[in-house]
Amino acid sequence: MASHLAVFDLDETLVEGDSMSRWHQYLIDLGMVSDPDFLQKDQEYMDAYCVGTLALDDYLKYSLSPLLLSSKADVDALAKRFVQERMLEYIFPEAKERFEELRAEGTTIIIISASLAFLVRPIAKEMGVEVSMGLDLLVEEGRYRPITEGIPSFREGKVHRLTQWIATLDNDFDHVSFYSDSINDLPMCLFADEVYVVNPCSQLFKKAGEYQWPVLKWGSQAR
Repeated sequence: MASHLAVFDLDETLVEGDSMSRWHQYLIDLGMVSDPDFLQKDQEYMDAYCVGTLALDDYLKYSLSPLLLSSKADVDALAKRFVQERMLEYIFPEAKERFEELRAEGTTIIIISASLAFLVRPIAKEMGVEVSMGLDLLVEEGRYRPITEGIPSFREGKVHRLTQWIATLDNDFDHVSFYSDSINDLPMCLFADEVYVVNPCSQLFKKAGEYQWPVLKWGSQAR
């Protein structure tokens, strides 16, 4: 049987909404944010991401600003709490069903996201996915810094991260499928053998028409 790898984006693909935005709201709710315009800035960055113009370095400085004095261990523990308290209810039922179908077929599943790795990992674990990739941050003196370490899992960086990971394995894959909602993932879409667009943004929806990629409606969009 052919060896199949299914690669999934995270936000708006497997979970409703953006995990980073929900994380930022969580930090506000915990009283860890003093900037009164923090959420407004979040929306501005998300708007830029949606149209493919996000300046990643600026976004990381913004996102990490409430956590610069927190230890890596404390941030990791807080991220796990956040996933348990805020994210589990937003996992699309259709995503869980698709995972069950793929696992029954012997498919390998991984998640590659442009969200911070310390958020992606616990969400992936809750979904039973052992291999996940997110934005890895530099750690200095036991604290996260708003600087990426290695290749960012963002735009074409997702393809580089995926191929790096495959190169570490003893076997290759005969077939790679990819699921995403975002035009930022077009490089990965063009790399994969098979593409499914999930609740796509307008730009990716247009590309789906051009390339005849199936369009899936999950979560509230399915009703």
